Amino acid sequence: MNYTHGSLENEILKTIWMLEDISEDDVSVNEVQESINRNAESSRAYTTVKTVMDRLVDKNMLVRYKQGKKFFYKTVSSRDEMAQKAIKRLASQYFNNDMNSLMDAIKKECRTAELV
Repeated sequence: MNYTHGSLENEILKTIWMLEDISEDDVSVNEVQESINRNAESSRAYTTVKTVMDRLVDKNMLVRYKQGKKFFYKTVSSRDEMAQKAIKRLASQYFNNDMNSLMDAIKKECRTAELV
């Protein structure tokens, strides 16, 4: 499973998780587009949102099915599950799977952020 994604993909994933939390129903492209556009400085076209959501299907981060003329989507992993996998990948990539070293780096970053 490829967990690398860009900023619009990330925004769409966060929006879908939020919509799933609210309604527990699968979501349509239109619902995601409306939510993103309501909270954004610039509007995203329906086709742009659908294209990105279909890419997330290709990356196995969303599943898609058709009901009537409309496509619906749902996430494959919860926000927490995806975060855990990202943390493990980060530890593997940069800290030789040493979680203590990763935690030290996070603590250092938190201290630096507090100074700003």
